[in-house]
Amino acid sequence: MWQLRTIDNPSGAALWFSDGQPLTAMRGGSGASSRLIVDGLGFLDITDFQNGFPNGPVMDLVDCNGVSLDYTPNPSVQLDLSLSADARFAVTAVGSGQSGAGALKPLPAIDPADAAYLEAMIAQKYVPYQDIPDAPGKSTAEIRALGERLFPFTPYSFQLAMSIYDWTTASFTRLVLMKIFGYTAMGHSPPPLDQPSIADAIWESNWNTYNPQNPDYMRSFLMVPADSLQSVQTQLAAVAIQLQRFSDVENRLLAAGFQAMPRTSIVDQAQLFSGQVDIYQLGTEHFGIEFLQCPLNAGPATVPLQIPLQQALDDYIQPGDTLTTKMVWSFGSTYDEALQYQNGIVLIANPPPGAWVWDAASYITPLSDGPDKIEYTFAPGTSFLVQSVEWSQDSKGNPLCVITLQVLPG
Repeated sequence: MWQLRTIDNPSGAALWFSDGQPLTAMRGGSGASSRLIVDGLGFLDITDFQNGFPNGPVMDLVDCNGVSLDYTPNPSVQLDLSLSADARFAVTAVGSGQSGAGALKPLPAIDPADAAYLEAMIAQKYVPYQDIPDAPGKSTAEIRALGERLFPFTPYSFQLAMSIYDWTTASFTRLVLMKIFGYTAMGHSPPPLDQPSIADAIWESNWNTYNPQNPDYMRSFLMVPADSLQSVQTQLAAVAIQLQRFSDVENRLLAAGFQAMPRTSIVDQAQLFSGQVDIYQLGTEHFGIEFLQCPLNAGPATVPLQIPLQQALDDYIQPGDTLTTKMVWSFGSTYDEALQYQNGIVLIANPPPGAWVWDAASYITPLSDGPDKIEYTFAPGTSFLVQSVEWSQDSKGNPLCVITLQVLPG
């Protein structure tokens, strides 16, 4: 456990902890990480490693953005913290003589135009997803209050919170499709879209009420209910440019929100797991197109964005290869959960060597539409090292490809 005894803050920057508790509250516990927000300057993640790491020496230490202070064998430690206007800090463990200095993690950049655009989409009820049959959801007031607590450093706290909340609803399908079906290496901004494949994926959805006859499902794509694939194709052609902008704006706000969320320690969560491809109407042939390394991204746009899994494995998903995501990637906390969502592929993610917290992954359950939906997210553009590719079987005896990845430092 740890507690801030003094805070020297000559710049006068406002300070908050993302848990909403007083600055000098006692915090910590084995693996617990708390985020101090320094207005206009950055974040300080203070992570308690009480009793050390699993299978390691018995020791108690607290880490502050990579600055580690050992407080063994005491049950707790008090810290004196000094903040400077150049986004650096110094910290001392009271009574131990241990001290260190480091840099704050940067605040995210948020475009006011993006925030205004999302606000307009909220006013028109395109955000959030309007009818969620399988989760309790959150009210606008709840989302706003969470935004003010988690993102007090920005006037756009509500928009950041709402974008993350919307991702946890069925809106994630829109955000995934509009990213993975983009020809990202053709030198155009925004990239051309594989509209036939997007239309097929919208039309073939048949999960619960998420189908092309449902008004809320189709509204999430800026469309109205359709009774044929041709109707979806025609509507998509009319709204594709607007739909792509909608996706791009929300993805940028998501990335900013993810960056600002408090972190999870590697003791609390040593690995993350994801079942792929997790939109059931997509298949393993759509896994390889999730990455910037897919050669099909270079077009031509007449070639559908799909690649046989084995070809992707042979060409650019080998141990030692680097993969960079085109879309938000969601992970859970257990292998068994990943098996429930897998469609032939399970991913295992490891943190970078020497990491104390999951800097690239954000634990977004506090903003989820379902309180029991354990979810960690990686922003588009996150890079991973392929560590291993192995074949197994699922419970039905079907082939299962297990890919282990290590997050590369940003």
